Amino acid sequence: MPRTKQQKSRSAAHQHVEEPPGENRYFSRAVGKAIQILELLSSTGAALSLNDLSKQSQLTKSSALRLLRTLETLRYIRRDASGHYLSSGQMGAPVSSQFLTALLDAARDPMRRLNMEFGETVSLSVLMNNHLEVVHVVESGSLIRMTNIVGRILPPHASSMGKVITAWQDAETRKRLLQSYGLARYNQNTIVDERTIEEEYALIRSRGYSMDAEETTFGGFCFGVGIFSGPSKVEAAISLSMPTSRLPDSEEQRRRIVLALTQAAAEIAQKLPGAAPATNVS
Repeated sequence: MPRTKQQKSRSAAHQHVEEPPGENRYFSRAVGKAIQILELLSSTGAALSLNDLSKQSQLTKSSALRLLRTLETLRYIRRDASGHYLSSGQMGAPVSSQFLTALLDAARDPMRRLNMEFGETVSLSVLMNNHLEVVHVVESGSLIRMTNIVGRILPPHASSMGKVITAWQDAETRKRLLQSYGLARYNQNTIVDERTIEEEYALIRSRGYSMDAEETTFGGFCFGVGIFSGPSKVEAAISLSMPTSRLPDSEEQRRRIVLALTQAAAEIAQKLPGAAPATNVS
């Protein structure tokens, strides 16, 4: 039976909706490939090289690079220290409630033991998207003591925990944290030069711990150690803070504090999903 003009129109419309995107005259191949790249980065959960993305998206390297640079300019993706690409959600993503709960549960006993052994304030902090935040504190019982507050935002360039967490981030994240907080000067001991703070981060990575030698508060000294939640992945840190009047004079006594912190960090890390042991203290 012959079809009417209206039936033919409906049939054509149906065919138009069902046809593959590549055959749609309104389909943009560049936009489609850009979305494909975003989906690849999101689904893998890891950094991918230009070569990886070129092969998986079936693009030439020059075409892939053009799309990647466009997405990077628009802040849909970022590059890590090695030049590999990640989705913006993968870098600096807010810490999950599951991780935070596991961290707090794992840290309570080691923090209490450190507090009892040294009689000083013990603190725990976490990387929260674009800032570093204190999430648990066990205060010293001494009348004269260093204090901390849950919810306090830590400077990434001055506090022991802020420095040790920032030191283990990739270059892009370190830069973002420093720009977010700013290189505020608290006193003449504060590092406010970008080159010098990068040298400090390298030193922290090599020796395995950080110090706040009156860099935020006169009369206060802190040791900090990162808590590894994966290979070379630090999202939290633990610290021991004391007045400089009670800071041990001997290097051996100071190393005892750092070793105790490192052991506590390793104990906490062992209870976190996919965790790795803390680095050795040099």
